[in-house]
Amino acid sequence: MGKARAALELGSTAAAVEGLWADPAGWGAFLDGFERVVELDPDWPEPGARLVWESHPGGRGRVTEKVLRREPGAELVVEQQDSQLSGVQRLAFAPVDAAADGRARVGVALELDYALLRRSPFMVVADPLFVRRALRDSLRRTLERLARELG
Repeated sequence: MGKARAALELGSTAAAVEGLWADPAGWGAFLDGFERVVELDPDWPEPGARLVWESHPGGRGRVTEKVLRREPGAELVVEQQDSQLSGVQRLAFAPVDAAADGRARVGVALELDYALLRRSPFMVVADPLFVRRALRDSLRRTLERLARELG
């Protein structure tokens, strides 16, 4: 199983991060590769709720997410599956010391523990060299765009 991770400190609050992330209608502005929601459980993002979304052409294709755990103000853990991988994504956020100007700051970490669905000798080599790097870059782009959305 591989792991990709990105973290960033944002000039915002945990509540603002959580609120933006909890509303898939706004994901197009920050979630890397996101194109549209296909199905959305009305209980999203509560545990057990399910969301199906599609990526841009050439991306992950159809992605299914199911909330495993949610701790308001701290984390959201979802099981993810697409045609190439399955895994568990964890979004964690925690307040950090306020900036000198008194503005709120929050540390945000996004990580994906994943397994490739197609295993081959080539993928054993490609995963740590290419796949993991691509996933890490995607997580980083998502957090950078999230930071811009939060202003």
